[in-house]
Amino acid sequence: MEISFINVGYGDAILVQKGTYTMLLDGGSACDAEFEGFPYRIRAVDYLRDTKVQAIDLLIISHIHEDHVCGLEQIVYQIPVREIAIPYEPSLFCQERSFIPHENAPRSAHLFARALSAVTRIMHYAEQNGIPVHMITPRVPPVLSAGLELQVLAPSDTRRKSFEQHLKQAFTAKAPTEELVLLDRISNTYSLLLKLCGDGAEILLTADNCPSEWSEIDDVVFKNVNVLKLPHHGQIDSIEEKIAQIMPLEYVITTASSDRRYHSACASVYQTLQRLHPGVRFLFTDEREYPPFFCNPNGAQAIKIVVNSDNIISEFIKIEALEKMEE
Repeated sequence: MEISFINVGYGDAILVQKGTYTMLLDGGSACDAEFEGFPYRIRAVDYLRDTKVQAIDLLIISHIHEDHVCGLEQIVYQIPVREIAIPYEPSLFCQERSFIPHENAPRSAHLFARALSAVTRIMHYAEQNGIPVHMITPRVPPVLSAGLELQVLAPSDTRRKSFEQHLKQAFTAKAPTEELVLLDRISNTYSLLLKLCGDGAEILLTADNCPSEWSEIDDVVFKNVNVLKLPHHGQIDSIEEKIAQIMPLEYVITTASSDRRYHSACASVYQTLQRLHPGVRFLFTDEREYPPFFCNPNGAQAIKIVVNSDNIISEFIKIEALEKMEE
């Protein structure tokens, strides 16, 4: 099994491959400013093309935020997708409409409007092209192939239904600014929390779902997690010591931009993890130097975790190196 954390700057785009089976979780941002002037960042669609991904068996949307979903639109249009999974009832997106916040609304509300519009267009494209869309929940997890198992730990059905009520209000409101501001503020707490199991590894894929929301989850599900994708880009709320110490962590991956905006990749998070797990290795998708936690002066377009029955290793992927191999 190989898990590639694509360097999309501030955002998530995670590619899982085993044999011929391919799963993609989120697709990063579509904002030009996230990529222009940053030679090591790469749009998720370009990474998939450059690494010769021919099709995606399962595409999963973790939640509605620009840095997770807007990059998926071009992927769906350009690369065959066999199935889409979302943590919401698909019928919510049956009506096409534009979401335009008031011009004085916070920038975050405008970004959320872009994300909600992108998801709506993806849902309509899927319907028009016969791509099945399924809602996944802790009770109804997706079925993977190649001996992989994906557990859905959150959100619960009760919490999902609460978020869906707010979505319905946004779709029906004549002036949706207030609903968009609220949805943007709460979307992280309703995002998918997933555990991927295979080849002797248990990988916690957290999107932006932080440990403060995990009180309903039995701690036993964390006891064998050896690879953690930090939630919320490594901000201060990305760990709770009580839960972190349960996990026998070998690798911790952070999908944050190197400018560490919004106080992401917070140093105290890694200090705590290092104290709890002295042998843990920290990996950052966009950092080149973050002493004393990380150093990769050559940069990379992705970090790949390679799992087999014997061990877990990491690789830095540079697209230009792949191009040279083909010449």
